[in-house]
Amino acid sequence: MARLTATFKSGAAFNIECRGHSVLTDQPVSNGGADSGMTPPEFFAGSLAGCIGFYVARYCQQAGIDTDGLRVDCDWSVVEESPRRIGEFSIDVHLPGLPEKRRKAV
Repeated sequence: MARLTATFKSGAAFNIECRGHSVLTDQPVSNGGADSGMTPPEFFAGSLAGCIGFYVARYCQQAGIDTDGLRVDCDWSVVEESPRRIGEFSIDVHLPGLPEKRRKAV
């Protein structure tokens, strides 16, 4: 089983460590933080986009498709009623050199 550790720093900030890597999460000033890092929901959305990007790039590399310009945009909306949470994600994969016949696979 994999493990990471989130250690409280101060205010609303946490340092998250895993496999020798570390990232800092925080909240905007308007939510009691110092805005010293992305919020946990932003990291969550970024993790989703990064995961999708990795598998698209891997598919393209194995299929001999140029990955220049590969970009994954992730938009999300927040449900305002309690409990406040991410309600929906929208993912757009941009790959300028992708042949039309391969679009469904990606």
